[in-house]
Amino acid sequence: MPYGLYMSAAGAHAQSHRMQQLSNNLANVDTPGFKPQETILQARFAEMIEQGQVSSGLGGADDIGGGVTIQPSQTQFSQGAVKSTGRETDFAINDETSFFVVNHAGEQRLTRAGDFLFDSQGRLINQNGDAVMGSNGQPIQIEPNKPYQVGAQGRIQQGGTTHELMLAKPKSMGDLTHLGGNQFKPLAPFDLVARGDRQVVGGMLEHSAVSPTSAMMELIETSRVYEANVRMIQNQDSVMGTLISRVLQN
Repeated sequence: MPYGLYMSAAGAHAQSHRMQQLSNNLANVDTPGFKPQETILQARFAEMIEQGQVSSGLGGADDIGGGVTIQPSQTQFSQGAVKSTGRETDFAINDETSFFVVNHAGEQRLTRAGDFLFDSQGRLINQNGDAVMGSNGQPIQIEPNKPYQVGAQGRIQQGGTTHELMLAKPKSMGDLTHLGGNQFKPLAPFDLVARGDRQVVGGMLEHSAVSPTSAMMELIETSRVYEANVRMIQNQDSVMGTLISRVLQN
């Protein structure tokens, strides 16, 4: 394959991947607590430089770009807009590094989405039916059909019993793997937020951190770069076809 054709194909593939990522971000613009993913592209050295046959910086024919590679996506953990919902079992965290903890099929997951509710059995669950964990390490459970009150800092009181939402603080944001939607898997043990540092408010919900306008502009830009790479592939293929025809005629 001609080198230019290879570089154009690599560029088109990278931009196609970026378009998929941006489309997923836009699809989650209304998902509570969603954090957008950012595509990371990295320039490659030429193959001979990567293999150590030629040193970089010589400026020769072998010291040219090798296209781009796709690196693991990075999550943008900036806080989304916090708005009042009027539902007392909705919760929002007013800092960027803390998470609620839910139990999904026996596995702890972290989320910024606090759109919780009590089911018919008195279990506090999220919209997927996952149990919301309390600071005591157990799912939050109340007596169904009995009154309860939502207090400050993510506390729920019923009679003389107080349940407190578990708040996790990862030691590093790099310890989190995005599972899609608004949930993350912790790859390392996390800390619990100290009682004096709990910034949880009831009746509020953190919305998606995706900026629709910025994401749409990026999507348009990416589609144009993708189309430019495809045109380069077509042009190089046409030139190669013309060259082969002339050679065969002689």
